[in-house]
Formats: sequence, C-alpha cells, structure tokens
Amino acid sequence: MRTLQRGVTLIELAVVLAVVAILFATAAPSFAAWIHNVQIRTATESVQNGLQLARAEAIRRNRSVMFWLTSNATPPTADWVVGCANPAGAGSVPEQPGDCPGTPTTATPTPGNYIQSQAAADQQTALPQITVTPAGATNVTFNSVGMVLPNTDGSASITQIDITDPSIPTASARPLRVTISGGQIRMCDPNLSLANDPRGCT
Repeated sequence: MRTLQRGVTLIELAVVLAVVAILFATAAPSFAAWIHNVQIRTATESVQNGLQLARAEAIRRNRSVMFWLTSNATPPTADWVVGCANPAGAGSVPEQPGDCPGTPTTATPTPGNYIQSQAAADQQTALPQITVTPAGATNVTFNSVGMVLPNTDGSASITQIDITDPSIPTASARPLRVTISGGQIRMCDPNLSLANDPRGCT
C-alpha cells in the first residue's frame, strides 16, 4: 500500500506566520529593553572592575594609584583609565619601563601612559550614560593599603557613579550604581532597599 504524504496548505502557513508575527511584535519591546539593561550591567561592571583594579594595583605596588573617568562624550559614557597618581621621579629621574605608568592628577592620562584603560565603545556599551557624585568629579585615588586618599590636586574624589540608559522607558530600565566609601567598592541597585534586598543601595 502507498502511504499518502500530506503537506501544509497555504492557509495553514499564513496562520502560522501571522501567529509568529504577533508573538514577535509583543516580545520585541521587552527584548529591546533587556538588551539595553544588559548593556547597563556590562558598563557598571566595567567601572567597578576599573576601580577594583586601581585599588589592587595600589596595594600591589605600595603606592598611590588613581582611577579616572575619561569620557569626552555629552552625556559621559563609561570610559576609564587606571594609572599612578604621581609617577616616581616625575620631572627628574624617569621611571623604569613597566614600573607604574600614569600622569599627575592635574592632567588627563595620555594614550599609552597608563596601567589599563577601557572605552565603552569597545564593549558595545556606548549607550549607557554615567552620572557622578559629587558633580564634576573625575577621579579617585587609592593609597598603598587600599583606602581612598585625597586627590593631590585638591579635586573632589568620586563617591558614587550612577549608570542608566535614558533611551528606554523608565519603567523598563534597571539603572545601577557603584559606590566608593573608604576602601569599599560596591555595585548596587538604587531601586531596591538594602533593608529588604542585599542588592539594594539604601
């Protein structure tokens, strides 16, 4: 006996495509918000890692090391550089290669003159924007025991960095925050209460 093989009709195919289109239209906004929130988290983790690197290098090298926010964008993005606050022998005896590159706190680190740098665009996180507390602060200095040290140029030290993405609705956004207090560097969610959730900020 011959087995009859039956395919799908044009009407059945059209119904399936219509259902898929409806599901896609419903899910697309949520998926877009999810992508943006992932970028916010990636940018926040990048900033946190930069701060932790500066603190770890200060302890390892037994000298002051700085973390700079270096974005020239308006509003600023999560670009940063880690380097020495005051290079040893600056102005007199040059440092040995690889000792501890950096620039004085009165200047922006020059390309190649740092321990490590990170550009938000390199991580596909150019959309998230940062807000710094206190306003106008661009750096923070860690001493040889990993504690925050006053900046040598007298500028205010960063105490808080908020990362968000205003291109998505506020109801869908999941902004994050990095706080620097003493020698502690912490990432938290400003929308959560610390009393109710360990991920919260206050």
